Amino acid sequence: MASAIEILGVRQSFRTGFWMKRVEVLHGITFGVPEGSVFGLLGPNGAGKTTLIHLITGIRKPSGGRVLVAGVDAGVIEARGRIGFLPERPYFHEHLTGDSFLRYMGTLAGVHGRELDRRVDEVLDVVSLSEARRVELGRYSKGMLQRLGFAQAILHDPEILVLDEPMSGLDPVGRREVRELIGRLAGGGKTIFLSSHIVADIEAACDRVAMLAGGRLVRAGSVAELLERSPGPTEIDIGGITEALAARLARDFGPGQPVPAGRRYLAPTPSDTARLLRLVLDSDGVVRSVRPVGPTLEDIFFEEAAK
Repeated sequence: MASAIEILGVRQSFRTGFWMKRVEVLHGITFGVPEGSVFGLLGPNGAGKTTLIHLITGIRKPSGGRVLVAGVDAGVIEARGRIGFLPERPYFHEHLTGDSFLRYMGTLAGVHGRELDRRVDEVLDVVSLSEARRVELGRYSKGMLQRLGFAQAILHDPEILVLDEPMSGLDPVGRREVRELIGRLAGGGKTIFLSSHIVADIEAACDRVAMLAGGRLVRAGSVAELLERSPGPTEIDIGGITEALAARLARDFGPGQPVPAGRRYLAPTPSDTARLLRLVLDSDGVVRSVRPVGPTLEDIFFEEAAK
């Protein structure tokens, strides 16, 4: 699968403090963002997410390594024209209307005349703001402003969207609206690269993910692959428990969770699962259900960050 974005051994450092000491914030990061994917960059505050986004969008140049956008170096005119960017804290002129703001931004992006008229109508419809196009931005809600930010990012019809913390500060309704908008844009064939420190947002919106911690890449791959590589415990619901069996299970696996006419146990490993099932069946107990309990991205992230 072709890569829309390639991060190749990227390092980034800055001089800071009174003595202008050089501090490295990205340490040799390498991964690719496949075309047509919704790719999440996950990491705590200070992990280097925004720095990496600035490299992808060409706002900064890496201290080492390369960043490629559609096969060309990030920052060149050809690469910038293929990207739509929504920063974490976009600035909006509150006296402008949604329509006039998009026309202003479209002109800056090189869209003019009838094409600008057509694109403004289209993107307002995509983000469900057509009815608010004549309303001043000072009267927009946080969620409406975020959707308008999406509208300006896609106004010049880029192949790739780069979104820095697109759900930051939104209420549950706003977060859902943004997730649905990301899904619609991805369904239209765009590659979407978004960063977040909220694991649930990444898990809900993305099909691939890279995890950063301390400026280092700790995991990267499809969400399904990451979850498969980190098997969780198995939940086993049993009935027909005799006193002898209950005592044995309590000694080996703890008391278990009481459920109607039985108990539910969590077996941490496959070998624990096999041993518990053998004990139950050998004691004429009843196995009512066996259900793997998969880990979440949050489980995996904290496990890696703790190493």
